[in-house]
Amino acid sequence: MVAAIALMAALAAVNSTVDKSEESGVQSMLIEESPDVFLAKATLQQYLSRVVRKDWDGAKRLTHPKTMGVISQLKQRTGSERHNLAPWANRDVQLKTFRFSDAREIAPGAVMVQVGEDSYRTEEQGMSLDDASVYILFKSRGGFLVSDKKSGVQLSEVSADSVKIGYPGYIDAQVQAQARRESGLNSGRHR
Repeated sequence: MVAAIALMAALAAVNSTVDKSEESGVQSMLIEESPDVFLAKATLQQYLSRVVRKDWDGAKRLTHPKTMGVISQLKQRTGSERHNLAPWANRDVQLKTFRFSDAREIAPGAVMVQVGEDSYRTEEQGMSLDDASVYILFKSRGGFLVSDKKSGVQLSEVSADSVKIGYPGYIDAQVQAQARRESGLNSGRHR
């Protein structure tokens, strides 16, 4: 009798862990990325792949024009393009591999993506593994463009308000107008 009770308890424990893992799988399928997060991650995948291959022209095409202007002004002032989104100017750190760990849409047309980066560092003559970086992408020119990189931080450390305030004019006016129209329609008001 005791053996039967122990067997039933063991089966119940196995069934409860199976049910929980099935629930988490279903739950993860139900929590799906927004289209903007998906598109931003696809753009960042292209950008980082080009950086790994040292395709600087391709990386520049995926960089926001306002950011390219900031890099250009920096070069005029200092003679150097030392900027987180100017990997062609920093030969001491070479991105080798990367992985996405989290992403968040912070406003219509604005997405942050956390990336773990493995880089070869010339000065240390070795690899730096899984360095956290947060990339900020804005919708511009019909798609997403990489606008900034915050090195050494987690996604939770970058506030949505700081991004909204710190990057005026990075989101196309058309994207902002579309977001206002959609919010008016969703709240029952028409603009």
